[in-house]
Amino acid sequence: MLIDSRQTRWALATGITATASLGIYLIYALASPNGPTGGSLTGLIFASMGTAIIIFESLLGLRKKYPASPFGRAKTWLSAHVWLGLLSFLLILMHSAFRWGNGLAALLMWLFLVIVLSGVWGVALQNYIPRRMTELVPQETIYEQIPNVIRGLRIEADERVEFITADLGFNEGEIEYQAAGGIKFYADPAQKKGAQEKAQVVIDKRKASPQIEIDKDAREALRAHYLQEVRPFLVINPSRDSQKLFETRELVKAYFSHLRPIMPVAAHDVLRDLEDICEERRQLIVQRRLHIWLHAWLLVHVPLSFALLVLTAIHAVLSLRY
Repeated sequence: MLIDSRQTRWALATGITATASLGIYLIYALASPNGPTGGSLTGLIFASMGTAIIIFESLLGLRKKYPASPFGRAKTWLSAHVWLGLLSFLLILMHSAFRWGNGLAALLMWLFLVIVLSGVWGVALQNYIPRRMTELVPQETIYEQIPNVIRGLRIEADERVEFITADLGFNEGEIEYQAAGGIKFYADPAQKKGAQEKAQVVIDKRKASPQIEIDKDAREALRAHYLQEVRPFLVINPSRDSQKLFETRELVKAYFSHLRPIMPVAAHDVLRDLEDICEERRQLIVQRRLHIWLHAWLLVHVPLSFALLVLTAIHAVLSLRY
């Protein structure tokens, strides 16, 4: 949820409700000879309101599963989830007379606090990371497609190097993914087969002998650099050493700036392509890292929310029974 002008009404409504609730609590506390308690009528009203909001909060996941639902927009539900969640914590605090309690009551309060803090942290990340990702990952792709994109980059890099070195000994098979335009579809299967046969002719020619002639020492140097340092970076999970070698845009640029003076001019176009490929692979690592940061808080927030819901029901039954 983005914190922008559209959240002003929610913030204002939540603030007014919280202020009114605190005013009622203050009157109730001052009018109670023995002080406020959770078992009083007012305390139970606060508990009922807070619990009702908690139940509503748990329905957000269900609402997201049905985007065409007539029960309000998902964005509205998300705003309500955030602001009412904060309000419910205040209501539960007033129910407990701002005491943490013992046993199950204390456990509930600690759970609730962690859930609220994790939710606030999640909102903060949602407002920071997408903007940061736009700055750091200009070539952002669909997250689920990252493995396909990596494979495409690796195959493309193999092809470019094989124009100089001939066969590198890799054959990853046909790849449908195309970085510039997605997947190419053919209405006629025969047309697709014909295109594949033409591509195979080019591949066989490239693997049979170098298409760009440079001296043998430079060719072997390029092969060694590619196989030992560049290609290990173009796998799904590169080693930490490979990631450190190309960790920043400056390091990627420096690596290939070091290679160009020791390579013939005829190889410079290939080196430029490899630099672009490594930079795109580096950005995919950044994108994956930011994606994990953006969603990891849910591993805390969601399970604890359901645990709170179950324990709240147990707490209510035990409190009313005893």
